Amino acid sequence: MKRYHSILGLAFLALTMFSSCRENEYGTVDLTLPDDSTNIVVDAKYTYNHPCAMYSQDDFDRVKTELDNGTAPDAVKKAYAALQNSKYAQLTYEDNPQELIVRGDTKNTGVDKENYVYAMRDAAAAWQLGLRWKLSGDDKFATAAVKILNDWAAKCKKITSNDANQVLAAGAQGYTFANAGELLQTFSGWSDTDKKTFKTWMVNVFASKNKDFLDNHTGSNVCSLHYWSNWDLVNMASYLSIGILTENDDMVNYVVNYFYTGAGNGCIKNLIQGTFSDPLGTGEQIAQDQESGRDQGHAQMSAMVAANLAQIAYTLYTKNQKVSQLDFFAADNNALLHLGEYVALSNLRTGTDNKNADGDWMIDATKMPFNTYKYCIGCTCKDQNHGVIQTTLGTDSRGQLRPGWEIFYNHYAKVLGLTSGFTYVKAFADKMRPEAGAGDTDRYGDNSGAFDQLGWGTLMLYRE
Repeated sequence: MKRYHSILGLAFLALTMFSSCRENEYGTVDLTLPDDSTNIVVDAKYTYNHPCAMYSQDDFDRVKTELDNGTAPDAVKKAYAALQNSKYAQLTYEDNPQELIVRGDTKNTGVDKENYVYAMRDAAAAWQLGLRWKLSGDDKFATAAVKILNDWAAKCKKITSNDANQVLAAGAQGYTFANAGELLQTFSGWSDTDKKTFKTWMVNVFASKNKDFLDNHTGSNVCSLHYWSNWDLVNMASYLSIGILTENDDMVNYVVNYFYTGAGNGCIKNLIQGTFSDPLGTGEQIAQDQESGRDQGHAQMSAMVAANLAQIAYTLYTKNQKVSQLDFFAADNNALLHLGEYVALSNLRTGTDNKNADGDWMIDATKMPFNTYKYCIGCTCKDQNHGVIQTTLGTDSRGQLRPGWEIFYNHYAKVLGLTSGFTYVKAFADKMRPEAGAGDTDRYGDNSGAFDQLGWGTLMLYRE
């Protein structure tokens, strides 16, 4: 089986000795790097021109100018109207902070049932209100967003449950809260004291759990590849975003190194399970996602969170181009594009949109090239009875819609200016445009899957 490998041929930068625990003004997180120096591809210092996570100020200036002068593409105008109408982007939105965020088994937590949906919705609201502020210039939206962030930082103490599912909240809600905070970094109405309190909360409650999971994958009872790629990816996105928010070079470096050489399935060499020539004859490369044999809802989540992660890293890269490893999009000869093409082709229909009743599948599932995937077969997990051998594309949840395709299409077709290689990514982006985000219940529903991605790609990225 052909697999992508990390860019170990790059000259390693000189390393400094890291203490077992790093202190910073926003809290304490164990930032120990692996003893094996072959796992280190970068040890860099960064310039942070806030906002510089999901989107930059240049992005906001471009979109705002086009909206203001009327030159924005119709799809962008429609996306902005959708944001303005989103229930999560209203000044009347009421947040509901919790002392504990509980996702998973609630036994011994003191909470009767899972309550992470409050953090899920409130983080999305802070993000969307922040977007409205940046694009309208109306400080009322920033004030409303800051209130949500301050309320949560003042009340919430930790993320917990009686099982591993808590780390999904640490990742998905972690990177949403962090990106909302990043949008508001330059808002003069957010006091330095409250801003510091929020950053400390992000480090202590979210980043600490992100890092522990990526280091240990919940402990010695499971192997490093036990958890599906989306678990790693949301925690990588959270840890990277918090590192940017707090200007912590070590946190950023950790995620960059993990992307290329990490032990889990968020590492590029494990995320991609084989490369093939497009069976429909375009001559383009497609690359099997680690979750493609599982089901298509999770395969799309894996691809879409990978797109979000790459976009966050690339925005920082635009101001730090000396650190080429930050360009996850370019890694291993545009490997993420090939992954996007595989997942898109697996889920596309032939009709004008992608609803179940509209058109036949673009390809029969049995004709998708697929490398046999042995999930936890002969691994070091204590439980040896949960493994499975996957030999074909998983078809459950096939065609499920998730926002993020606009990221893939914009980057490779518009930013890089490629003329080919993105046939199915483009087709999916075209079908979904204007792509919105959480709150677009007709398209994504209103469960947790709608909130795993930041969304609003058409609004911020699309250009004709």
